[in-house]
Amino acid sequence: MIISNKTLDSLRVMGLTVPSYDRISLKPMYVHMGLGHFHRSHFLTYMDSLLNAGLEEGGVFEVDVMPANPDFISGLAKQDYLYSVLSLGKDGTVDLRINGSIVGYANQTEDPETVHAVLSSPDTRLITLTITEKGYTYLDEEASLDWANPSIVHDLSSDEGAPISAIGCLAKALQARFEKQSPVTIMSCDNVPGNGKILSRCIIQFCERKYPEITSWVADEIAFPCTMVDRITPSTSTHDIDMLKDEYNLEDSCPVHCEDFTQWVIEDSTCTIIPDFAQAGALVVDDVKPYELMKIRLLNGSHSALSYPAYMMGIKMVHEAAQDPVIGSFIRDYYMEQISCTLPPVPGFDLAAYKDSLISRFSNPYIADTILRLASDGSKKIANAILRPLEEGLEKEMNVDALILALAIWQYYFLYMDEDNTPMPIDDPMKDALLAASTDSRLFLETAGLSSHALEHRVLFEKMDGFISMLKASGVKNTLLAFIS
Repeated sequence: MIISNKTLDSLRVMGLTVPSYDRISLKPMYVHMGLGHFHRSHFLTYMDSLLNAGLEEGGVFEVDVMPANPDFISGLAKQDYLYSVLSLGKDGTVDLRINGSIVGYANQTEDPETVHAVLSSPDTRLITLTITEKGYTYLDEEASLDWANPSIVHDLSSDEGAPISAIGCLAKALQARFEKQSPVTIMSCDNVPGNGKILSRCIIQFCERKYPEITSWVADEIAFPCTMVDRITPSTSTHDIDMLKDEYNLEDSCPVHCEDFTQWVIEDSTCTIIPDFAQAGALVVDDVKPYELMKIRLLNGSHSALSYPAYMMGIKMVHEAAQDPVIGSFIRDYYMEQISCTLPPVPGFDLAAYKDSLISRFSNPYIADTILRLASDGSKKIANAILRPLEEGLEKEMNVDALILALAIWQYYFLYMDEDNTPMPIDDPMKDALLAASTDSRLFLETAGLSSHALEHRVLFEKMDGFISMLKASGVKNTLLAFIS
């Protein structure tokens, strides 16, 4: 059965959960930038739930700033922007639903006029983003846009032609909305600490140079709520597509599969205009930061601390790494325990239960998440997930040896050669700089973004160098065994 508007009734007869709302009448009231796997398993599922409950009347118009896979986009269009979401529990439970909340798509590289039109339309109430950390072109250590980034240089210098950065696209849309006096909420759904504050800072800094006349209006009238998002969503594989055909007689060229857990914490604000996502299970709070730090340091940090030793130990799948007694013990009993001490109180959360749930989620064999996915873009992830808590722990004289070992293993990953004398696969925007610094612990962490104060911590580098020596002499597994024993 091919997914389309015409086959929804037949899909419902097959027992699948399909949209109960009239998709044809949906208005494009929401715009999202970054049509990726996570967005389709997370935000769009919350929106689909609101639509099914009769609590929303608007659909989501999707845009991409970067070039997208043409086969994926054409396949999604042929399916009337319908796609399946397969959520899989650790105990083998399966839930398959057809999501219908997308109402259209445009790409900035091909159709900038449409992208600008939907971003600046008074009918658009909310703009959301999942553009990854790189998409913000933000320098955390300088609290500033990266003014040397080629896309920002282009968008600031060019008075003609379309912008090529997400920040440039949004700023141009806000300039048009200023002329119409049409405020909007812009909400980041990326794993960036203080994502709303950073997005606001980037756009205001850009506007100060490009559209100075709208800067105060943006600061006063545009809401940038912070959020924390969570749902493990691996990249879709041909196996997923074939499985839907074989087990469900469903032909879907654009499915997404994910865990059965989902979480969304949204900052409340008097000027924030968003759907009532709390009715779909989101948590709306006054301050997102405690939840955000908990998730980034415990989940994302543990993902990074797990991925590099696992790959060098020959483990390629996340659930196998989490189930490995050595890696599992290091992550749960040492890494998580030590990094928890850097967290502020999290209202309504039992941290011990949360950490146990993370190990259970990591161990889900039905997700089939890969170690290399977790190991990609390490410099972007580790800066916030491990370096910042390390700095805090050192300043407060906490025991952070497990964090130091995790960083030493990350450094060793850049040095490591396998049995065939082949280096580890590295997918990182700072690959060349980190490779060049990988023989010197201090230079490596300085390159990665460790603060100048922490760089003066003599004991830190004594331990880093000691761990590197152990790794070279005994290997990853034996080093971890020595540490946990």
